[in-house]
Amino acid sequence: MTADRSSIKYCSRALAVLAALCAPVVAHTQAPATPAAKPPEPAADLQVQVVRPGLNVIMGAGGNVVAWSGVDGLVLVDTGLASSEAALVDAVTRISPAPVRFVINTNGHADHAGGNEVFLRKGAVMIGVESALEHDGRDPPVPAGNGDGVAAAAGRPMITTTDTLALHVNGDRLDMVHVADSHTSSDMVVRWSDADVVALGDIYWNGQYPGIAVESGGSLAGMVAAIEAALARSTARTVVVPGHGPVSNRAELAAYRDMLVAVGRKVREAVEEGMGIVEILDSKPTAEFDAKYGGPGALVAPEEFVRSVYRDLAPKRPGR
Repeated sequence: MTADRSSIKYCSRALAVLAALCAPVVAHTQAPATPAAKPPEPAADLQVQVVRPGLNVIMGAGGNVVAWSGVDGLVLVDTGLASSEAALVDAVTRISPAPVRFVINTNGHADHAGGNEVFLRKGAVMIGVESALEHDGRDPPVPAGNGDGVAAAAGRPMITTTDTLALHVNGDRLDMVHVADSHTSSDMVVRWSDADVVALGDIYWNGQYPGIAVESGGSLAGMVAAIEAALARSTARTVVVPGHGPVSNRAELAAYRDMLVAVGRKVREAVEEGMGIVEILDSKPTAEFDAKYGGPGALVAPEEFVRSVYRDLAPKRPGR
C-alpha cells in the first residue's frame, strides 16, 4: 500500500486544490465533532453503527456505506442504491451537518455508487479508479440481486488512481488501493491508518457467498489475493467493513478466505476432470459451507456463486 513520496505529495496537493475549487469546505478552526456515546438515530430502515470515533457504518442502503466525520468535514466510502438516496442523505446529516467533501467508491456497481449524484451535486469531489472513467462511469454487468441497474454517469471520478492514493484529513491517513481483477477490475480497498479500519467493498460479503463479476474483470484468484493482503495488515483489533453484511473482524475474514479457496479448489478440479457446469452443480461443491453462507436473505445463491467460479475457471482449463 505504499507509494513513492513524490506521488503521494502530488496527490495530496491535487486533492487540496480540487476540494477548494469544487466543495464548500469546513473551516479548520471548527471544533472537532465530539463522538456520540451511541449511534445517531437511523433514517428510515437504515442502521448506523459507530466503529471508531467519527467512523460510522450505515447499513441497509444497498452496499454498506462508511461515513467519516471530523474537523475537516465528511468523507463517504460508497453511497448505496439510488433508491435509498433520500434515506442515506438523512442518515449522513444525522451523523454530521457538515458537507460531504469526498466520495470514494469501492466499485462502480449500483449498490455502491447509485447515490453518488446527490452528493456530487452538493459539491463533493469523487475519487475512484482510473478505469472507472470508462463507460461514462458505469459498470455495465451487475451481479445478481443488486437491482437498480447501473451507476449514473454523474458518478465519474474527478480524482483517479491506477495504484494507490492517500488522503490526509480528520487527523488520520486514508489509503486507497486499486485491487485489480478481484470482484471487478476496478475495485478499491480503503484503509484508515490510525483508526485501524479497512473497508473491502464487495471483495468481502460477510455471512454470504460473493458475487464475482467475471464479465467486469473479476476473478476468484484476485479476490483471494486481495483478502490475503488485507489479512497481512490486520490484527485482532482491526475493524473489517464488508461490502455486504455485518461489520466484521480478522478471524471472520480469514474463515471467508478459507471458504473461497476450498470451493475454488473443488470447482477447478472438476473442470480439469472435464465436468460441465450441470455436473459440478450436482456435486454441490459448497455443501459444507451453505449453512453459514447460503442462508435466507443471501443476495447470491450457492448455485450462482458456483456458476461465477466456473465462468472464471473454465476458460483457463489446460488445452483451451
